[in-house]
Amino acid sequence: MQAPPPGGMSQTTLGCLIGAGIIALALLIAGALVAFALRESTERMAETVDRANPANIIQTVLPPPTPTIVVRPPAVLQVRAISELATAQSLLSTIAEVNQARVGNVLYEKLVLIACGRVKAGVDLTQLKDSDVVVMDDGKTVRVKLPRAQLLDVYLIDDSTQPCTTRVYDRTNLLLIPESKELEAQAREKALEAIRNTAIESGLLSDARRNAQIAIERILLNAGYERVEFIEE
Repeated sequence: MQAPPPGGMSQTTLGCLIGAGIIALALLIAGALVAFALRESTERMAETVDRANPANIIQTVLPPPTPTIVVRPPAVLQVRAISELATAQSLLSTIAEVNQARVGNVLYEKLVLIACGRVKAGVDLTQLKDSDVVVMDDGKTVRVKLPRAQLLDVYLIDDSTQPCTTRVYDRTNLLLIPESKELEAQAREKALEAIRNTAIESGLLSDARRNAQIAIERILLNAGYERVEFIEE
């Protein structure tokens, strides 16, 4: 009878152990290959789903939008371009009477003038400084400090074809001496002063300022700004 190998393990048992080890190693290798294959398949599937996402498709097909840069013209230049803004006018009439001594202090020449005049009021925008028209930090709001409204023009209407015209209503000259031209000039000046004062008292300057604000606001809004604020001088 043949003696068993050292350690009490037979050749048959040793062979079985070696075979079992080989089988276990093969199973480990097979499992690793299967896991690798599953991971590759999962990654490919995720990539396919990601590509099928409509948002990604749109992003791939359409280029990213370029930022919109809004360049608005300088507000102060927009307002100054108007130069002189006549925003209110009035048609007024008055009667001016003047007397002038002709012979000492005894005899006088008298003249009565019916005067019709036109008054224009507005804002002189050439007076604006850069600091008077300020664009706020939001880039959409403009703050405007307007000059005071003023009378831009006051004149008498001498056109006889107009419904209201200036004319001498009465002239009294007790002596048959040449009429004084200065007398009518004085009457006209007096009428202009009366018409000027009446226009101011009637609130024409307030109307001119309010209308100027409306006109300037419209210009700046059309230039791209969204809000216009006015402050008192």
